[in-house]
Amino acid sequence: MNIREMKLALTVDLINLPGSFTPVASVQNSMSRFASEAGSFKSCKELKSSFIEEGIERKTYALQFENVTLDLDLITNEHSSEQFIRGFDLKENFA
Repeated sequence: MNIREMKLALTVDLINLPGSFTPVASVQNSMSRFASEAGSFKSCKELKSSFIEEGIERKTYALQFENVTLDLDLITNEHSSEQFIRGFDLKENFA
């Protein structure tokens, strides 16, 4: 499994997303290109949530696939309902 290749492809996909999108669904869709390496999608869990300031919230989600886990950091503006991807970390599952 080539994690670097997957990270690079996911980064390019995220850069090319249209203005209005759903980050978690978009990342899940992008990862489907790597189904043979990442495995099938298993679950999505919210790991952390904290307020940066009034109306601005930071959340971290873990998207669990059979062979990898993708931690996705999002910034949400509660007033406009806009979400921005702050970053992500893709790691191989060892079990």
